Amino acid sequence: MDQTCRRNVGATSRRAFLSSGIASLGALALAACSSTAPAPAATPAASGSSAPTSAPAPTSAPAPTSAPAPTTAPRATAQPASGQSIALTFFYPVGVAGPLSKLIDGMTAKFNTQQNGAIKVTPVYSGDYLQTLSKAQTALQGGKPPDVAVLNAAAIFAVQDMKAALPLDDYVKAAGGSSFVDDFFPAFLQDSKLSGSLISVPFQRSTLVFYYNPDLLQSAGAGDKAPITWDEVVSASQKLTQRQGDTVSRWGVGFPSSGSSYWEFQALAIEAGQNVMGDAGNKVSFNSDAAVTALQWLIDLSHQWKVMASGTIDWGNLPTDFAGAKTAMIYHSTGSLSFISKQAKFKVGVAYDPKQKQYGSPTGGGNMYIFQGIPKANQDAAWTFINQMCSADSLAQWSIDTGYVAPRKSCYDVPVLKDYTSKFPQALVARDQLQYAQRELGTHQMAQIQNILSNAIQAALTGKQQPKDALGAAQTQADQILASFKE
Repeated sequence: MDQTCRRNVGATSRRAFLSSGIASLGALALAACSSTAPAPAATPAASGSSAPTSAPAPTSAPAPTSAPAPTTAPRATAQPASGQSIALTFFYPVGVAGPLSKLIDGMTAKFNTQQNGAIKVTPVYSGDYLQTLSKAQTALQGGKPPDVAVLNAAAIFAVQDMKAALPLDDYVKAAGGSSFVDDFFPAFLQDSKLSGSLISVPFQRSTLVFYYNPDLLQSAGAGDKAPITWDEVVSASQKLTQRQGDTVSRWGVGFPSSGSSYWEFQALAIEAGQNVMGDAGNKVSFNSDAAVTALQWLIDLSHQWKVMASGTIDWGNLPTDFAGAKTAMIYHSTGSLSFISKQAKFKVGVAYDPKQKQYGSPTGGGNMYIFQGIPKANQDAAWTFINQMCSADSLAQWSIDTGYVAPRKSCYDVPVLKDYTSKFPQALVARDQLQYAQRELGTHQMAQIQNILSNAIQAALTGKQQPKDALGAAQTQADQILASFKE
């Protein structure tokens, strides 16, 4: 699940990118398996192509299962009563003016124009996801909450603890009920609902994917397809790593572990058999066999097989290293796809994250929330705003502009996105991997719990603790913090 989009992103953490919108936006935008998911595909989706300007013809990537016909929300245009306009404050998680804020400015200005003066939305750029959540809480406590905000989807339990979010069931019913909700991919609804109620609407969502260089794979005698399993990652990486003595000119694989490394690590834990987060906000599984296996494998890539740099690997530098062919395969956000494909001088392949026992990745990104404690007229106006911002047409264009996964199935029937993905099929891999996706680590006391796991991962990677010890200590700390929460 960051702040300012930067051209020089070497020192920026994943949280910094995701909170500002993992958005691609060219070189500026590196970043951010439910039981109801479609039946698993026989093999993972993998796509290799050049940059978007010379992308190949469409691949055979499957269309979303049972996607309904496009459901572009009708434009709700209110008429001002007695010349009164409803003013809405909209918190959006980006730090300063830049590409994302310009996009949001344009979208809100368009909405305001269409409302004929009845509603006026003013964006407030409120820092990263955690800063935005904190500012929203402060405003709520001060009796002046924002009307609507994009917050980390994983923050749903933290928002519940604040008693901040307005349940959206009545609005959903008026918008079509199950036909509205079911248009969103199940993986993105896992952290959008509590006790059966829709609490927030998916807006800018992401997932971790596997990037590979098919030209290097082929020249190294490893074929030109992405590895499907962990064992194949090791085998291919051994062929791809180039060294002379102690000097490495190319690593076989790279896995980001700086900053908020809990998110990337979740993918490995899921693939090893168990997510670190379940459905309850007061329980985590940091020291499960799957988590220990995942962390040990990550260490072994460096120390046993010597196919990955040791220690902590910087999130922001990794896409540049991959585009420069200094690392042949990397795990990274789908939001880095545009940057990588524009920078690379080779065909870029994108595939599902390789599996151990199963495929899997955490979801990431933000949802739209309406706040308690504002007038009913403002709540109604906020829903009108959300209904437009989260329409199929709007989300389709937002996906193209930013690199986020369009969270509605019907987005992929919108002509502009359909045309884009036919020319650039790599953008479909993250969507298709959603059938295996699980929720991001988001509990009560979310930031503290996430930080505990990230610190444990980095302690093991830097040799300060053994994986089992580091994760065991993290589990104990998390259990102590979460013990006071009932669910």
